[in-house]
Amino acid sequence: MWIVYALVVHVLLLGSIFVIYFRSPVINDLKPQSQFIGYGLEAPANRLVLIVTDGLRAASFFEDNCRHVPHLRKIFMREGLVGISRTRVPTESRPGHIALIAGLYEDPSAVLKGWKENPIDFDTVLNRSGHSYSWGAPDILNIFQKLTGENDPRMYFDAYSHDMDFSGKHKTYKLDEWVFRQVRFLLNRKKEELRKHQPVVFFMHLLGLDTAGHVHKPETALFLENLNFTEHGIWQIYIEFESVFPDKKTVYLLTSDHGMTDSGSHGSGAPHETETPFMLWGAGVSRTATTVGNRKFVANDEGVQLPLHELEQAQLTPLMSALIGLPPPMNNFGILPTGYMAVSEEYEAMAAHSNALQLLAQYEKLLEQHRKGLFADILNNFDELSQAEIDAYKQLIVKLHTKRDYAKSLARSNVVMELTLKGIDYYHGYYRNCLLLSTTATFLGWIFYLYRLLSRNSAGKLQIMLERQENVSRVALDVSMFLLLFFLVAQRAPIAIAFFLLLPIPVWMMALKPKACGTSSAAVPISQPGASARLTSASQLFLIIVCAELMVFTFFERRLISVCFVAFGCYNNWRNFVPNSREFYTWLALVVTLGCFPLLPPSVGYQNWYLFLAGIVLILVNALWSTERRLMFSNHTKYCNALVLLNTIVCVHLHSNQIGVPIVLHLASWSFLIYAFASIAFNSESKLELRLAQICFNLGSLYALLCTSYESVFVQLLTMELSLSLSAQSSRSSEKSVLRLAFTILLYTFFSLFGSGNIASISSFDPNIARCFLSNFLPFIIMGLVLLKLLLPVVLSLAIVYTHCECAREQEQRIFICLLIICDIMGLNFLFLVRNQGSWLDIGSSISHFVIMEVTTLVLLLLSYAAKLLLRLVNCDRLVEKLR
Repeated sequence: MWIVYALVVHVLLLGSIFVIYFRSPVINDLKPQSQFIGYGLEAPANRLVLIVTDGLRAASFFEDNCRHVPHLRKIFMREGLVGISRTRVPTESRPGHIALIAGLYEDPSAVLKGWKENPIDFDTVLNRSGHSYSWGAPDILNIFQKLTGENDPRMYFDAYSHDMDFSGKHKTYKLDEWVFRQVRFLLNRKKEELRKHQPVVFFMHLLGLDTAGHVHKPETALFLENLNFTEHGIWQIYIEFESVFPDKKTVYLLTSDHGMTDSGSHGSGAPHETETPFMLWGAGVSRTATTVGNRKFVANDEGVQLPLHELEQAQLTPLMSALIGLPPPMNNFGILPTGYMAVSEEYEAMAAHSNALQLLAQYEKLLEQHRKGLFADILNNFDELSQAEIDAYKQLIVKLHTKRDYAKSLARSNVVMELTLKGIDYYHGYYRNCLLLSTTATFLGWIFYLYRLLSRNSAGKLQIMLERQENVSRVALDVSMFLLLFFLVAQRAPIAIAFFLLLPIPVWMMALKPKACGTSSAAVPISQPGASARLTSASQLFLIIVCAELMVFTFFERRLISVCFVAFGCYNNWRNFVPNSREFYTWLALVVTLGCFPLLPPSVGYQNWYLFLAGIVLILVNALWSTERRLMFSNHTKYCNALVLLNTIVCVHLHSNQIGVPIVLHLASWSFLIYAFASIAFNSESKLELRLAQICFNLGSLYALLCTSYESVFVQLLTMELSLSLSAQSSRSSEKSVLRLAFTILLYTFFSLFGSGNIASISSFDPNIARCFLSNFLPFIIMGLVLLKLLLPVVLSLAIVYTHCECAREQEQRIFICLLIICDIMGLNFLFLVRNQGSWLDIGSSISHFVIMEVTTLVLLLLSYAAKLLLRLVNCDRLVEKLR
């Protein structure tokens, strides 16, 4: 029954991180602010032309005195503002465009959609405008198209096909050329109609530079060729717009969604990735912003210096909106930059006030939800911005505008906007600390339950105390449940939050029941001999915690697991060998050699032909090094394994020389995949050592089919070291420790992943893993082979443990309970290390660390069953009966 409890509790704990960290900041049921024309103010521009050069970093724009953008330089030498827009991580296309057009940074809940889309709809500049026209890549345009109503005639989207997207050709600027051609076609076809529309937004997404950066890398000749073509194309489009709309009521913004590193990557927070150029010119744009800092840049070869303006990417959203007389999008989090518009003081003050009202609308929605609770007055509140202060601000702005004191109005709006953003963050994360505390209590209650399972059938002070205080603890927990439930209902807490705040109480009810684990103070008398030896002591629990904490650090520094492995190996096995014996020096050499593997580059994406061949040779030597071992195997086992290893060498050689692998060789690999397990299952041998030898031979050969470098060498040496260690332990009469066995299993499991570099395959995989099985890129089949590669060393390790250690076969349940305790202590650490901001890689890694620890024991339980099936140790009926 404890396995069912473990499954339920761990599923709930997995769900807790999404409630704690990954709730959406998007607020629904908001109303847009009034357009500026409603205040009797005319916008400086009737139309906005937004040009996003995907992947263009600021360094490429300003390099060599702006030498690579000569046509754009003609514009900003004459008019407008130029500067750097700072993006936030993750520096990816979808969040970057949403930050520009909606003023909304990455939604943490997008992780639930695999970062492919935002799960909750939001407002944009395109939605606020009277009409909008968009061209570009389908992946970007679809983000905004799905936010519109069905067949909305006000919004026009024109995307090229996916076949054209990422051609990998030299002429990547063809993507931008298509956009320029479609824009000209629309301008010429609907010239008269477009002149009547206002406000109108023209959005051009230019993907060519991003593609060129990925394929050719920035600063290469082919990338600069694309940059020269694109900037000249933008110049020509600017001339075309000025010709079609001669009223001087057009404003232009050129910027980028994110930058790019020298290696052609983006997503993290390096300056090359977060610093993008922006260039703003046209109607209503100031020549120099009043808030400009001291930074300047050299604009041409004559040494002319211009101010380098700096702002946050989301600030461009309210700025674009204000220039065409629109209020900011309802979900915008950007603050209007001061001094960027060449407008009257009244207009700029009203634009800032509209921005403040839009932010306050979101804050007031959160405040309203909080104030609905019965205990809102006695709970913590954001005291810097109360409802009374909001009302006072609104009245103050009316008075200041009546007095025409626009400077004070602008200053006060800026202060209120800063406070509002702080208040939104405060209420959005209002329950986070409480949820972390309750989830920690759930972890501790579950760990305490497992600790009591380890002490089952043993009497002790704790058991006697629980029996004596049973009524007190039950009443205390019942009262706590009632009071907390009443509080949450009265406070109108969201259901998901209320559930996880209540979760610790039933877990602790289960843990504190005197007979919950089948124990009783009468079960084993304290004076009975051996009772204290079987009891899991507090010192052992402390040792478990130390081991768990040590393993946590290995997730952040792969090389640290070498220290863990060598230190634990020496501590656990040094005294088990006869000093100065051949076995001792062999074991010591294996430990030192294996400790060096985590210092090598990860095997994923790293290929080495000589190390690969060494692995194959080691498989044969390990299996057939003596006459006795050769006689263990049947002829078909020896021949099939030898042939498949030869097949592996041929496949890898052909693939490395870019020669097509014949389908016959692929079929041979798939056939051996079936044979490797079937021949073990149908083997009638009952002696464990002989069955283990065939398991190691078959699965070692199968593992070699999936290797690209030194992984096979590592796994063969690891199995040799583990066999030697356990054989030496079994030859001595020392008492076997369940805790040591549990930590051994966990250490060798993680060491097989970190030592071979295969841990990287969890988030990204090298298609070369499947080169002996597939000719084409089939991601789902490749992912299945990756999982097989990850699990084979673990099955091998478990089979060796069950073969050489009788204690592992007798104390299986206690071993896995120890494993659960260690993994849950590690999971509790990772609970506080989960990130909801940063690059997708950082966020994904922090989630995967927590998920790995929550599922490790359950996966090991399944793999242990697989290992025992291969060893013919147990059938299904016996396993179920034993686990009960």
